[in-house]
Amino acid sequence: MLPTSLRAQFLASVSIGMLLTPAAAQLSTQNGNKPPAPLPAGSGGAAKASPTRDAGMEGLPTFLKLVPGGTVEIGIEAAELVDAACQVVSPTRPETAAKSSETKVKDAMRRSLSLLGQRTVNVEAFWLATWPVKCSEYDTFVVAQRKAGAKIRPPFLQWREGCPEDFTKRLPDINRLFPKMDDGPLQYWDRLGDELPYNLKDKDGKSIVGHPVTGVTWKDANVFAAAVGMRLPTEPEWTRAARGDGKHLWPHAVVGDATSDHYSELLLKQLQIYNSRDQVLKAVGTVKGAVGPFGHVDMFGQVWQMVGTLGFRPINGVEALANEWKALQKDKVGALVTGQPEWKDDRAIGKGGSFLSSGEPIQLLIDARAPMQTNDVLDGLGFRLAKSMRPGYDVLYSMVRGFYNKSPFATDQDVNLAAQIGGERYEVGADGFPTDYQAVSFAPVNWLTKEKNIDLAKLLESSQTKPVLIGTLVTRSAMLEPVAPAGLYSVLFRKAGVPKELVDAIKQGAKELSKGNPKGDEPAEGDGGKDKGDKSKKVGWREVIARFGLTEKDLEGKDALDGKISFVRVDTVEVAIEHDWFLLHGNEGKVVAAWRATAEKPATGAPIPSEFVIEPNAAGKLLAKMHFAMPLASTNEKRVVDFHLHVTLDLAAPAADKPWRLPVK
Repeated sequence: MLPTSLRAQFLASVSIGMLLTPAAAQLSTQNGNKPPAPLPAGSGGAAKASPTRDAGMEGLPTFLKLVPGGTVEIGIEAAELVDAACQVVSPTRPETAAKSSETKVKDAMRRSLSLLGQRTVNVEAFWLATWPVKCSEYDTFVVAQRKAGAKIRPPFLQWREGCPEDFTKRLPDINRLFPKMDDGPLQYWDRLGDELPYNLKDKDGKSIVGHPVTGVTWKDANVFAAAVGMRLPTEPEWTRAARGDGKHLWPHAVVGDATSDHYSELLLKQLQIYNSRDQVLKAVGTVKGAVGPFGHVDMFGQVWQMVGTLGFRPINGVEALANEWKALQKDKVGALVTGQPEWKDDRAIGKGGSFLSSGEPIQLLIDARAPMQTNDVLDGLGFRLAKSMRPGYDVLYSMVRGFYNKSPFATDQDVNLAAQIGGERYEVGADGFPTDYQAVSFAPVNWLTKEKNIDLAKLLESSQTKPVLIGTLVTRSAMLEPVAPAGLYSVLFRKAGVPKELVDAIKQGAKELSKGNPKGDEPAEGDGGKDKGDKSKKVGWREVIARFGLTEKDLEGKDALDGKISFVRVDTVEVAIEHDWFLLHGNEGKVVAAWRATAEKPATGAPIPSEFVIEPNAAGKLLAKMHFAMPLASTNEKRVVDFHLHVTLDLAAPAADKPWRLPVK
């Protein structure tokens, strides 16, 4: 579904499109690996704690509300799409819609084709914010980031409409920097937004403190979510929260009463978007008809809500769509649509419709979707937060959706979020909003190598030349072991020792240097370069030692004549060769720290349950111990390799009055 009515006002769409740099990338690259700063108390605007909390919510922010686990119907059938399109075009006489308004019916169906194909999805219990993120809550984030020195932009509209005098004053500069460009203000905001003032007021000067925040990108939303240890819900999760246990298509339907499941203008009145004067952003929670089945407010018709699922594809896959497409083409009205949408894997998805959806009411179908670019900035687009039952899962989920340098990953290798382990702790202010969030979270990769018949010993031996990627680590505080700032990292493993190629190169280099021979253009002994007829195989010793971060100066000692060296460098980090090491690869694109591996060696075996334990180290600091496994090769999930990983944070170990949320055993 193309959110045409969503994209109103500026450029007929307050949208960055594909022209600008995403905000989250700007924040991450300008501030290294640092996670968002802790949030101050008192400005979140969240409700006071409820006297009764759902089990397991102790210590969590109070704006969360449980969505019970269960199944949810996702997607629609061809006949349902035809009926819905006719209903929204002619609510009182849908049977005449195709004759009287063929183009409108066709457009309504065309914009909803990704919904075709049904399936029942199981959704685990999770927590979902009672309301979309408010301007006041997002402002807490912006204030904290700027105070910490981060270069972060405020929501676009809070500058353009909240500070109209500043906006007008800058127009000459905008026109100079972006001449004859209709989206010049957006370009300017994207480039210089971190310097701009902003105000939580609309164009009429009225406060929007309690309104849903808009004018932020999908990547902005993920960065904000990470700051409070949360994430955007997946599309099935959002649908479960919006539909509940029923199978109905429309928000106002009565579960179990099929006759109520149809569109009428009553829905617009219930959502308070029927009259033009009501088609504006409203304070969170003021529209009683927009409450979901589990008590979440503003689920429908207020702001589109971004979900974490990325990719605009058929909602239940190509095969499910293909079956319904055949049925659609056999229908006289359905056959008005002759082509499918252009599917794009880089699109984000919005759910729930907006205050602008009265012009295209089919956007109010529970399954409706608004595809958008991840750096779109829209006046009818907001988001709400979700929280997993698994401690530390959400911060990792959100951060890998921001700026994550994945250069150590092989093709098709990815973060295995299903195997994530971690722990976390919140401090919550009197208003229920987080004042501090701490976490350590790790997820292994989905496999270690693509080589089919490789054994572990061979793989670990190869790690001496190229360290092996084992997973992704997130911490919310500085680390003492390894010594590194808080942030998002890839974790690699290097086995003790050096390959014969390097030993030979060191011997030859040390010998030549000791004789004052500056050439060093002969291949190192044993490196396969003795075939004088094949110059492509010749590798000089200088090239070999350079691959291990060594220089001529490192070969000056007497031991080098025997091919002995005590360390290699991975990027610029020195690693002693007599021990196994873990390495941290940062968003800078290089290894930034290393620390001794545990005494427990990597070993193959059967799949094991992951373990996460927190305890004090000798100095009383927080020591996180992780034990996990992953498939050795992409072709065999049952043959796994287990690792033991320990990380020490610069935090006091948990105490009775400051417990951590840990995995349930």
